Amino acid sequence: MKSFYKLKSYMALRFLILALLALLVLNLASIFIEYYLNEYTHSSITATYTFKRYVTELFNFDGERNLPTYFSTMNLLISAVILFAIGRHLKRSHHLTYHKQWFLMGWIFVWLGVDELISIHELLVKPSRSFLKTSLQQDNLGLLNFGWFVPYILLFGLIGLYLVKFVLSLPRKTLVNFVAAGAIFLFGAVGMEMVGGLFIANQGDGFSLAYKLLTSFEEMLEMLGIIFFIYSLVRYIETQQELKDLAIVAIYVNPEEEKAPAPVARQEEALAIADAS
Repeated sequence: MKSFYKLKSYMALRFLILALLALLVLNLASIFIEYYLNEYTHSSITATYTFKRYVTELFNFDGERNLPTYFSTMNLLISAVILFAIGRHLKRSHHLTYHKQWFLMGWIFVWLGVDELISIHELLVKPSRSFLKTSLQQDNLGLLNFGWFVPYILLFGLIGLYLVKFVLSLPRKTLVNFVAAGAIFLFGAVGMEMVGGLFIANQGDGFSLAYKLLTSFEEMLEMLGIIFFIYSLVRYIETQQELKDLAIVAIYVNPEEEKAPAPVARQEEALAIADAS
């Protein structure tokens, strides 16, 4: 037998916030452990491969290909899948208004997820910095030190102009939630990135405790913005009559197998977005 349960928005929000808090604690713990060992014990353990690989790098919010990176990538791709599902459902149910915009937003989040995973934007740092130094005729770029976000802002600004009418057509509560989620994400991804760039331009120390805490706050805001966006999407689905048949999470349970004598009852769960039959 199959039992289907629709994921509730508050359940998604609570689960993802708890996961974020767990990662934040691990990140801060690794930062302060490393700081304590370096400053007060002068231990050489912090320079070992094992410590770097399984302590500082594994939980570092500003790292690559580690737990926080995979968590962020997963959330971005979950957002993309939900956006695609809404667009597909509206198209199939003949509610064609703005379904293309839902698909476009889905592809944007696919790009952001891939970028988060392999850090494509990092490739833009040097050419953007060089261009800005030449254009502004100054060596210390301050807030624009990293520079990669300048072409991103221009590109997504143009896409945003195309999406304005669509966004304004959303229900007021959804509109407010989307704007809030976007503001939180951009404050971290761009605002705090600019602060970090200013710090590096003036201090030049990317390994200091202050910079690590700064980047931790930046990445936390990005994750929080995406989490709230996922909540907003699920909440939107819950409140829209034309989306009432859209199932968010399907949990497969075989009651007969649960009753069968076995050391451990078998229960399988699968995350998917599909149209409910």
